[in-house]
Amino acid sequence: MITVNKLSFSYGKARVLRDVSFTAERGELLAVLGPNGVGKSTLFRCILGLSKPQAGEVFLDGERVCDIRPSDLARKLAYVPQSHAPTFNYSVFDMALMGTTAQVGGLSSPGAEQIKLVSAALERVGILQLKNRGYLEISGGERQLTLIARALAQQADILVLDEPTSNLDYGNQLRVLAQAKELAGAGYTVIQSTHNPDQAMLFADRVLALKGGAVRALGKSDILTDELIGELYDIDLKQLKRYRHT
Repeated sequence: MITVNKLSFSYGKARVLRDVSFTAERGELLAVLGPNGVGKSTLFRCILGLSKPQAGEVFLDGERVCDIRPSDLARKLAYVPQSHAPTFNYSVFDMALMGTTAQVGGLSSPGAEQIKLVSAALERVGILQLKNRGYLEISGGERQLTLIARALAQQADILVLDEPTSNLDYGNQLRVLAQAKELAGAGYTVIQSTHNPDQAMLFADRVLALKGGAVRALGKSDILTDELIGELYDIDLKQLKRYRHT
């Protein structure tokens, strides 16, 4: 379980997060929802221990993240970034194999156990048949599934997904989100950021809505009323709905 308690963070004099508090439970998909620039990625950096908040703390199973060694943290928490293109065209299998780094010594190579873990992870997300393909030669959705498989091979129970459907077409968005939902159902804790309310309504067990770096609402997807969405994105949904009928 992840617990964020009264977290605040600033870049210089610019306050990005303000007294953010929430928990993410085992077997739950929590969607962190808000427009671009609201502080979602900064929140994730604090959860991952990459940025130190000016106030508040992050706990992982009751232990402060700042007190956990990076190698131990990697065994508990895995990060899935937005899709990216590495310089070298690694195979899908080798990209996923990178998730086992924390399981082997600094001078050791992955062994039979790690190879088995990667094969199982690729099969779980439905892309084992792509294992010998170049990562740069597959679709955006398949790349994101590869990164999820890499996180699974890491054998962490908590998955942090930073806008995993960014730049994907509609079909690939649904495939990636369906996989995240299945993993939550299998007992993983999944925290996913998104700027799309529809994704939160369709797939999330709970939604954390951010406005101005602060928690505006937290609860099940039924909190996403027209009024709340309008406030988050500074739009008039009633006006937009009138356009649909003209």
